[in-house]
Amino acid sequence: MRKFIKTVSILLLLSLLSVGVGGYIYLKSLNPSDVSLMNRSNENKNSETIQKINILVLGVDETSQTDPKRSDTMMVLSYDPNTHKAYILSIPRDTMIKLPKYGTQKINAAYPIGGPQLAMDTVSQLIGEPIDYYVKIGYEGFIQLVDDLGGVEMNVPMDMNYDDNAGNLHIHLKKGVQLLDGEKALQLVRFRHGYAEQDLERVKVQRDFLLAMFEKAKNPSTLLKIHRILKNINQYVETNIPPVTMLKYADYLLKLDKDNIKTATLPGTPQYIDGIAYYITNPQEVRQFMANLNGDIDNKTNEMTVNKNIKIEVLNGGGIPGAAAKTADLLKQQGYDVVKIGNVVGTTYNTTQIINRTDDKKVVEDLKKILKNAIVVEDTKGSNSADITIILGKNI
Repeated sequence: MRKFIKTVSILLLLSLLSVGVGGYIYLKSLNPSDVSLMNRSNENKNSETIQKINILVLGVDETSQTDPKRSDTMMVLSYDPNTHKAYILSIPRDTMIKLPKYGTQKINAAYPIGGPQLAMDTVSQLIGEPIDYYVKIGYEGFIQLVDDLGGVEMNVPMDMNYDDNAGNLHIHLKKGVQLLDGEKALQLVRFRHGYAEQDLERVKVQRDFLLAMFEKAKNPSTLLKIHRILKNINQYVETNIPPVTMLKYADYLLKLDKDNIKTATLPGTPQYIDGIAYYITNPQEVRQFMANLNGDIDNKTNEMTVNKNIKIEVLNGGGIPGAAAKTADLLKQQGYDVVKIGNVVGTTYNTTQIINRTDDKKVVEDLKKILKNAIVVEDTKGSNSADITIILGKNI
């Protein structure tokens, strides 16, 4: 999944543009008339309504002559300057869609079939929100970008060891908080084979890295390297976002706090259909999920504070790939503290179970609304460190 690496540079780009000086340096390097236009835009800022912006990030490998150039990475970066809130939404590349004249396809086929515009239109229809712009990102400058930043501090969630001599991929990282240079950061975001829920757990780690990179890019020391970094970014980024639009959002992005950035994966279920792996979404579930994703964090403060007092472990007992990580993602969006994700070994569950060790009936009822087909099992004498264990069955 080396193509994912391409996505990190866009968040870095937007972060750098949130540093006013860096943005003006970038704009001046393009065209003096753009600077004049930006000055007029700033003069009118008080009378102008600045809107929420949705950007589709496409990670496309165009280095191979035989590669169909599918967008192996798709993310929606959304930012609302009126609330100073944002989200990063990962869209699995196997998501099933239907394209006119082409029938059933995976969503990563939209880009090679119809270019960025079809990819934007397809994602917009899928999530029920307009996509304003796209960014297609090159991969080759990733290592240099991280090194230019002076490395990125990241908590590596586990020992990572993997060697693929044919693909010239060698990953060897130790678990724990550490400063990753470009080479090690590359290994982190490419690793996947050691996760219990391979793809879904991997994208979570990748999003965590984006947030860590965002924080590093906002460091004032970044300004000292602005020319070199922007030159590197410009070499590998293609976008239809006008420079003036980027800078219009710069002052607002500067105020964006990491705690106001939600991260999520589009809800769905991995399935094999006629021997082909797809990620199946439910339109109603997606609409509800997007409504929650766009919800006001401040309005949910009390609910989320209560939820965070409940420690939950999520175990995959139904054998459905990715189910535990997907459910954990959904629970975290609701403010729950998911302390463990894993698999049940030796037993297959047909029915999802909520094993309750608390006296909080409201939390259990709320969980039943999320896990509609689940049954509740009271475990008052349980010794498990988690307050609630969710065992996902085949009926999830």
